[in-house]
Amino acid sequence: MRNIFYLLAAMLSFGVGFYYFQQVAAQTATVSKLRLVAEDGLIITKGTVVDDAFIDQYVVSQPMPQALEDTFGWALDDSPITLINLRGRTFGQDVPSGSFLQRAHFFLAPQEAFARRIRPGNRAFSIKIEEARAVENFINPGARVDVIGTFVADDEVTIYTRRLLENAEVMAVGAFDNSGAFRGQDNPEYSSVTLQAAAPVVEAYLAQEVLSVNDMTLVLRNPCEDADDCVAVTQ
Repeated sequence: MRNIFYLLAAMLSFGVGFYYFQQVAAQTATVSKLRLVAEDGLIITKGTVVDDAFIDQYVVSQPMPQALEDTFGWALDDSPITLINLRGRTFGQDVPSGSFLQRAHFFLAPQEAFARRIRPGNRAFSIKIEEARAVENFINPGARVDVIGTFVADDEVTIYTRRLLENAEVMAVGAFDNSGAFRGQDNPEYSSVTLQAAAPVVEAYLAQEVLSVNDMTLVLRNPCEDADDCVAVTQ
């Protein structure tokens, strides 16, 4: 009887410790947003064009608690995609130092901004998808995925799967084209995912996709796979 009591006490202690760990992890998790350097009196004037030199001199990364991400959802994320998209933009208004950067600061229309994220030689395309086939809400803009299709063999009996796309970038999930807006939804609904890949790869995919017997399945990749400047998280 005493052993059972000790076992229950140990399990309770473990549960309390795990809950505490989860709470601490949630409270210490951070996200990074882009803002202008906090220099007294500095004003970035209307008409200023963003280039590499401007980013190096005036744009900084501002870490903040992840709990505030919904509140600051309008601020641009500090990500490689955002920095690529910033280049070539023109400020449409005067912006004081210390301001978080946001789309409203620039002339670029949302549709054009989205298209500018397509890298040279790539093409963007959308595929019909069920949420259950897209790792639920873990697929979000900026994620890297493989796309797998299901096919019927020549004997018209055997079913097999084949990877049609590898390491494709997710540009949008439904109508959400940035991760902050997507994660800010309690239960985002979507029926398509927009990807980008090299033009020949897209052509080959479309030729095979029509032969699939059902919707495609997206499998999520670790973003650090095949990356030289990324540190994987292990537990």
